[in-house]
Amino acid sequence: MYYFIKVPRLPATISHQMGNVEIIEYAVKENERIKSDQTIVLVENWWVRMALKAVGSGYISKVFFEPRTYVREGDPLAIMVCDPEDAPHGEVTCALEIVETIRQKPGREK
Repeated sequence: MYYFIKVPRLPATISHQMGNVEIIEYAVKENERIKSDQTIVLVENWWVRMALKAVGSGYISKVFFEPRTYVREGDPLAIMVCDPEDAPHGEVTCALEIVETIRQKPGREK
């Protein structure tokens, strides 16, 4: 079985108005086995640097973009091949972890 690892919808507290993130680097290579909760790719936007982590074990059969490419929320980043029991259930194809705050997003005035 396979599925696309996609850029998740970012929370409003860290999302950029354009909905873009920049791929910084892939933490795994094509055909490399990965485990659940292992970092697949590092991305960043104007506000934060984020790690996108595997939600199950398997291997990455194909990555779609080179580092320093801008992609939008919902865009596929890679193909994950896995056993059916390790496939995600629902729309979440990766877990998001903020690894560094680059700038503080201002709060909205009431």
